Amino acid sequence: MTTQNQLIQSYDVAASQWRNKIEGLGYAAAYRWMIEACGIQTKAADVIDIGCGTGDFSRALIEVAGPPKRLTLLDPAVQMLRTATRSLIHVAPGLKPIVGGLEDQPGHPHDVVLCAHVIEHFADPMQALALLRSHLAPGGKMLLIVSKPHWCNWIIWARWRHKMIKPSRMHNMLIQTGLACAWDAPFPAGPPSRSSHAYLVSHQRKKPQ
Repeated sequence: MTTQNQLIQSYDVAASQWRNKIEGLGYAAAYRWMIEACGIQTKAADVIDIGCGTGDFSRALIEVAGPPKRLTLLDPAVQMLRTATRSLIHVAPGLKPIVGGLEDQPGHPHDVVLCAHVIEHFADPMQALALLRSHLAPGGKMLLIVSKPHWCNWIIWARWRHKMIKPSRMHNMLIQTGLACAWDAPFPAGPPSRSSHAYLVSHQRKKPQ
């Protein structure tokens, strides 16, 4: 079983080559496709990228929708966060990097939450979703990417020991944590189409009394 500290150390070791791999395997293109499909608006948005890695999800957001009003990068791996900050500092004026994990609350909820391949590393993904919910402002939107069962994910699992969650189970987990899935889809091509599933998530609407 990979401990949290071991996982962070592994990500830090991988930081120097991470962005090239994300681009080469098609994940950056998949992020751009998802953001466009979801019609995300960023002009006046307060955005947080949770488990930002080298900032590739945030970069895709800026490329598709433009720079947000504020962008917080949150990651427990220092080298990953430094790489992301160097990559985005000149294209995201309101950039704020924070070394920390999903359980660390930067002080206020956000209009847009980006989160790719994070909850799979928690012993209890339901707990992770509940923590994610606390980062999302009322009326906000969360772009969530989660690993799904596929034989190629076992190759990834050999290093990262992540969980794989069926979309049907994810829908149930979202409902149980007070979240609603407004849209979901498999990615259209390449390794992302086999390894991951995309979800557009919001708070559940309260039923009228």
